[in-house]
Amino acid sequence: MKFQAFVALLLVPLTALAGVQALSPAEREEIQQFRELQAKVLQGPQSALGMVSLEKLRDGDTTIGSAAGSRIHLDHVAPNLGVVRLHGEQIEFVPPSGGFPSDLFIGGKPAASGTVVFDAEGTSPTFVEGSVNFVLRHKFGFFLVGRDLRAPELLAFHGLRWYAPDGRYRIVAKWIPYPKPQVLRVANILGQVNEDTSYGVAEFTVNGRTVRLEPSVYQGREKPLFFVFKDRTSRTTTYQGGRFLDARLPDHGLSAPGEVVLDFNQARNPLCAFSAHTSCPIPPESNRMPFAIPAGERRYIER
Repeated sequence: MKFQAFVALLLVPLTALAGVQALSPAEREEIQQFRELQAKVLQGPQSALGMVSLEKLRDGDTTIGSAAGSRIHLDHVAPNLGVVRLHGEQIEFVPPSGGFPSDLFIGGKPAASGTVVFDAEGTSPTFVEGSVNFVLRHKFGFFLVGRDLRAPELLAFHGLRWYAPDGRYRIVAKWIPYPKPQVLRVANILGQVNEDTSYGVAEFTVNGRTVRLEPSVYQGREKPLFFVFKDRTSRTTTYQGGRFLDARLPDHGLSAPGEVVLDFNQARNPLCAFSAHTSCPIPPESNRMPFAIPAGERRYIER
């Protein structure tokens, strides 16, 4: 009798033993499409794997080139690409003594022969030479962000690593709105603090432990709720600095109690998981869960 019971146990589907809840075909398809898109982005021109520079500009000159001594030194550009000169709120791009390289484009047009002056309050200008492009960004100061389509890390992309889709981690959470919107302060790894608008929290329970996660809200997106979170898997299998999760609006909107779907099968890594030349938000204390969520994206490189 004991032997028969043992055999019967072996015949129980593994998914039942594991407590895996079934995902619908549509839900599985959405997860698959999301994962394919993440891989596609990491192989494209805006890939974090191609980021090779994140330089905060200080008053004075910042030299760019492949020549020794360049403050921003890159292999795949001209020896002396140019000089970015910052004086207060005025920015100039100064050509080297021999002029700008003939294949340098600024804002989509061939570079002029002389100094280029930028409006600090204008759109972020883009510089392109060969496989390398730079964008000048103005937030928390002026930063020059560089990408290289020939970066070794980008060329060596070997695919992303994911947990198998698991219905247990497609969670229907309770949406608890605030009486009025609040300011959510989220620091990044550079010590800068971004202030977002928060309308409430998503509450759910895992293994008897209840947590509340607080999202930023970015209207206009298909999934406006943006969670920066961390769970116990960051100690072993997921990115140490935490992960991101996007979600659609609650069923009754932001200002009324309701439900919101958190599909952790679509949890994704921040840019910092792929490049040291990035700036990523740090999960707020309230979004650090005391249990594991073994779902979504795993570490790109197992350490």
